[in-house]
Amino acid sequence: MLSPLQQADNFIQQGQFFAAEAMYKELLNNNITRGAAYLGLGNIALILNQFDKAISLLNQACHLLPESTTPLLKLATAFNAVCSEQDALTVLNYAQTTFPQSAQVHYQLAQQHLMLGEFTQAEQTLRAIFSLDSGPMLSHVLFELVRCKRYTVQDVEILQQRLDKRIADNTEQTVLHYALGNVYHDSQDYQSAWQHFSQANDLQRQNCDFATSQMHTFYAQTKAVSTRPLLIQQRADVAEEITPIFILGLPRSGSTLLEQMLARHSHISAGGELPYLSRDVDQYLFTQTGYHYPHSMQNLTTEQLDQAALIYLHALRPHGRNKPFVTDKLPANFQSIGLIHKLFPKAKVIHLKREPAAVAFSIFRNYFELSEPYFCSLAEFKQYQTYYLDLMSHWHSVIPGFVMDVSYEQLVKAPEQTMQSLLAFCGIDWDNVCLSDKQVQSPITTLSNIEARSPILSSVKKDWAPYQRYLQAFLPSTTPLRSGING
Repeated sequence: MLSPLQQADNFIQQGQFFAAEAMYKELLNNNITRGAAYLGLGNIALILNQFDKAISLLNQACHLLPESTTPLLKLATAFNAVCSEQDALTVLNYAQTTFPQSAQVHYQLAQQHLMLGEFTQAEQTLRAIFSLDSGPMLSHVLFELVRCKRYTVQDVEILQQRLDKRIADNTEQTVLHYALGNVYHDSQDYQSAWQHFSQANDLQRQNCDFATSQMHTFYAQTKAVSTRPLLIQQRADVAEEITPIFILGLPRSGSTLLEQMLARHSHISAGGELPYLSRDVDQYLFTQTGYHYPHSMQNLTTEQLDQAALIYLHALRPHGRNKPFVTDKLPANFQSIGLIHKLFPKAKVIHLKREPAAVAFSIFRNYFELSEPYFCSLAEFKQYQTYYLDLMSHWHSVIPGFVMDVSYEQLVKAPEQTMQSLLAFCGIDWDNVCLSDKQVQSPITTLSNIEARSPILSSVKKDWAPYQRYLQAFLPSTTPLRSGING
């Protein structure tokens, strides 16, 4: 028979959070289970995005469960969620000192260093895991070392050895293939690189539970609902404490680079990829209308529009760091430009575009933890790109002038001219610091957390060029075929 604590834990796994919360609260009266009860309640608060509450509860759990790493790791996650990255780092450093044999603690600390751009510390922490774990975590450690370009010949040998063991775990095999693909790409063995990238994508594709074509109805309905008469019914043009700058488009289009350049300006703070529009705002509108986006935009009252905007702005505020403009660079916000227009008349929307072949290859060679079909199949990504282009054309048609198109290639080739135009669009005075190599203090939690810390490029890299025979669907029909594949 399950104990009350086990029953509460099971309720969480089943998504019955209110039942679990009630049971944990009953257990708080029991001196034996108080620590586990606080941990459970803190975990529920984390799941429900109640981060301040989670911090308070998990602090209690840390004091009552001094021999467990779990409360500390979850507390660090909660601190990161409220933009207290240095507090999270302090917690993880304490955890490393207290639990020096925990590979999980070292790994999460390394991820924190990567987020903060502290690559030497990240490498040292990752390498400490070699003597602590010879299982699946070692594969993820090797993968991160390859991403950091801090791998050795011996690391590559270990990578190959682990892959030769024919590991059953799908995720571990996937990251090993991605890592070796990038190793071979660095050594210009493009045929071997493509083979490993292909195997990684095929493995990850097995975890996808839908096809991109199933999104057709959503995109069609978004266009049908988002008519000009509906979209011009906006909130009042009131003064806000913070003005959002949305950077959107396809993944891997250079949004992190652009955000870092913007965030060097004294008036702009980098928010990163924020889920508040598609999660918090959508959930509120669903409670009000009984519909999710896009149908939730119909027949909204002034009060509902105001409340939806306030929900987003309240969540955005911690990212502002007392600056008047904050970036939100979630690429998929291109789907919600109509809602942005209704909620934030003064918002600045930047559509960042990049060569299709460059975007396709970057997605193909990188590991996205979410197993979405368009992240692990070129054919699926082509379908996603078709929906994206069609919807962007719609937005330009029904709300002309609301979105500024910016070319990644032009940003790299002519950064000063491009940034001047972009800041003028945002109504922000020009500052040469945007072109400097000044490090931005905000964390980077996306796949670009390594390359975005590098100096601004002076020319556009064409990493995809050796593979163009595989990328014909993303090239102009006039592009001549050049072979760069060995063999």
